[in-house]
Amino acid sequence: TTNDYETIYTLAELKKWISKLAASDLFSFDLETTSLNPLEAQIVGISFSVELGAAAYVPLNHTYKGAPEQIKLSEALEAITPLLEDSEKLKVGHNLKYDYSVLKNYGVSLSGIAFDTMLESYVFDSTVNRHDMGSVAKRLLNLETISYEDVTGDGASKIRFEEVPIDVASNYAGEDAEVTLKIHEYLYPKIKKIGRL
Repeated sequence: TTNDYETIYTLAELKKWISKLAASDLFSFDLETTSLNPLEAQIVGISFSVELGAAAYVPLNHTYKGAPEQIKLSEALEAITPLLEDSEKLKVGHNLKYDYSVLKNYGVSLSGIAFDTMLESYVFDSTVNRHDMGSVAKRLLNLETISYEDVTGDGASKIRFEEVPIDVASNYAGEDAEVTLKIHEYLYPKIKKIGRL
């Protein structure tokens, strides 16, 4: 892809991004985890986007043999929690209820949730039965996104997200964050226009 997705390996780089996020009017973010069940999910990485065409992925817990050194999860959370808990810093995500629950397990109270593209998709057209990000992107933006199975495989050869090579994970997670922003920028004006918000 021609997208400019950055992978963040040091606390100094993460802090730079946190300043960038804090200065933005709205940013999207997404957690990559070990499970779809928020009660048992552990964070593997976090992605962000503040503008179309660009995003960043922070790998925190990729455990495959030969994986590069990553920021310690506790240090990353310590650096980013103030931003996540700041109700003045507006966030958008896709199904943020999930991310909210996972962060809660780490003692982080996600605040400033301004928009959720899954809900926006539902409000815009409740007759369609798929509101996952890939389906919404395909339906509304005619975008083919990288699917979870594309990066983890499926069937007997399926691997867990923490075993996905970081460069592959970065592309997938960065796209998640960026496309969420794209969907919001497309849908929100339309929903406002039809007076459903």
